Amino acid sequence: MNEVLIRKTIHDYIVATWLSGDERDFSDDADLLQAGILDSFTTLNLAAFLDESFRAALDPTEINPHNFRSVNALTQTVLAKLALASTSP
Repeated sequence: MNEVLIRKTIHDYIVATWLSGDERDFSDDADLLQAGILDSFTTLNLAAFLDESFRAALDPTEINPHNFRSVNALTQTVLAKLALASTSP
């Protein structure tokens, strides 16, 4: 799966799930925590979505403000997880 598709899938999920389909003023660099989109419940929901959509099960230490800061940060987290999985025996 490529970076563009991963980013779009995450972006669309956030818009549909927490922004009622309204993506005005929502960019992939938007701070999800500062914007109030993510809290403890929605963060876990999003982690489950990443696992279901990309088979990118995150370790508890990977579910942190740095990795969940923005759509772009989430995309990089998923890409890193997928790259690690592809090199594991």
